[in-house]
Amino acid sequence: MAVVLATLSAIAFGVGDFLGGLSARRMAAAATALGTQVVGLVLILALSPAIGGTVTAADLGWGLAAGVVGSSALMVFYWALGAGQMSVVAPISAVTSALVPLCFGLLDGERPGTVAMAGALLALPAIVLISREPSDPVGADERDDPPHRAPGSRVVAASAVAGAGFGAFFVLISRSGDNSGLWPLASARSVAVVVVGAAVLLTGVRRVEGTGVQLAIGAGSFDVAANALFLLASRQGLLTLVGVIGSMYPASTIVLARVVLRERIARHQMTGLALAAASLVAVTIG
Repeated sequence: MAVVLATLSAIAFGVGDFLGGLSARRMAAAATALGTQVVGLVLILALSPAIGGTVTAADLGWGLAAGVVGSSALMVFYWALGAGQMSVVAPISAVTSALVPLCFGLLDGERPGTVAMAGALLALPAIVLISREPSDPVGADERDDPPHRAPGSRVVAASAVAGAGFGAFFVLISRSGDNSGLWPLASARSVAVVVVGAAVLLTGVRRVEGTGVQLAIGAGSFDVAANALFLLASRQGLLTLVGVIGSMYPASTIVLARVVLRERIARHQMTGLALAAASLVAVTIG
């Protein structure tokens, strides 16, 4: 069940990132991040009482730490998507986000079976191949092209930092108690709204567009679903495995780009999708 939940989480993360990336190209990255966090907080606060759970101060503390790290990483990620090439941003952030929980789980004493571990390692090249976009995507809307390009080294560094932050979020939120319900996520979202809101005030965001706001709302909704699914997966399975599976989110982004934007799927991406499928099978049976 943990593998299924982690897979659904990856799908939701991918859809959210697709919508968030488009929003960040229509308005400031900080504004997009704030929109997603506010929407997420409203949804989490509505769902948490219904789901229930017994929450402790430690659970809320893990949520607060996860919220600070995750929201900061999200702003960096949206900036990178808006300023650089997604073919650079996506693979770097995805792989680093997978490596952090994988390494932490192993250091924490988790020992997956041989087949499952092989599947987790197979996911890393799958993520790279899936994330690398065609050099000349067909059918992409010109409005979805970044209005400017930041220097390559800055984009690479930002992508790595964002990915490490996402991975750290996975680790921190997974430390909350199994019976704490969604309250750790509510804690995370609360502090995230404060962090991102402060960034918006400090940067003096002026560029806000109606379509960008709508996309941010959609991104926030899928992001909440993804976080909730990952939290449940981490409580039922090993972090070394669910963390890697959750980092396969570029797969759903690529498929969505093909369906919505009519972008072609390159051969290397098809190979990556096949490797991802093999990885999921190995983790499931391992």
